[in-house]
Amino acid sequence: MTKKLKGLIVDDEQPSRELLNNYIIEYCDQIEVVGTATSVKSAYKSILRLKPDIVFLDIELTDGKGFELLTMFEKIDFRIIFITAHSEYAIKAFRVNAADYLLKPVKVVELKSAVEKIVSASATGYEDKLASILKSINESKAYQPTLVVPNLKGFEVLRLNEIILCKADGYCTNFYLEGSKKIISSRNLKQYEAILPGDEFLRVHNSYIINLNHVTGYNRQGEILLIENQKAFLGDSFRSIFLSRFSRK
Repeated sequence: MTKKLKGLIVDDEQPSRELLNNYIIEYCDQIEVVGTATSVKSAYKSILRLKPDIVFLDIELTDGKGFELLTMFEKIDFRIIFITAHSEYAIKAFRVNAADYLLKPVKVVELKSAVEKIVSASATGYEDKLASILKSINESKAYQPTLVVPNLKGFEVLRLNEIILCKADGYCTNFYLEGSKKIISSRNLKQYEAILPGDEFLRVHNSYIINLNHVTGYNRQGEILLIENQKAFLGDSFRSIFLSRFSRK
């Protein structure tokens, strides 16, 4: 007998959770639902505890966006079927990246198709596809501009417009925020480069990503000046792209 895949349903609406659970039991023999979650926070804990193979992830949750959950994992070793009621900007990103998604109310034929597709799909390049989806969503003007930053104690949700710069610190990243606040993340700078929206944030050095909206100047010592007396070094290989981007602002 083929071992069933473990499924987790993440949705803050009880009727939607129950309907999807019933559909999976009746029409998707490949999956056993091992749990449900109603928020980003509870989903994060459930994934760590239950280690599901597939997560049915609603986009609009009580404490944030379903996308924010994905940024909390250094490595995503589970497949995702996104669920949405009305997020046109998200649907566009899914289509561009050939992601698996379901529109509410969920239809049986679409659920079966998505499950069969995701079960048979190759794992090659899956994380890259998710990173591309997140970047597409973040760059959409319709997206609520926040970023979930995991740390050793859990995670914090930051508003993108409050981030002045990100600085590499070994395998970690330091976020410098408005109000002289500093947040230390347990993820490295390269991972944030893939997530942060490219129209506002720019890698300017091997150790720095800056928020272009907070630039106040540039000096001959190769320093980018930012609000609240923050500075970032401009690397030689990043100079031309910084100057061209900043000249367009």
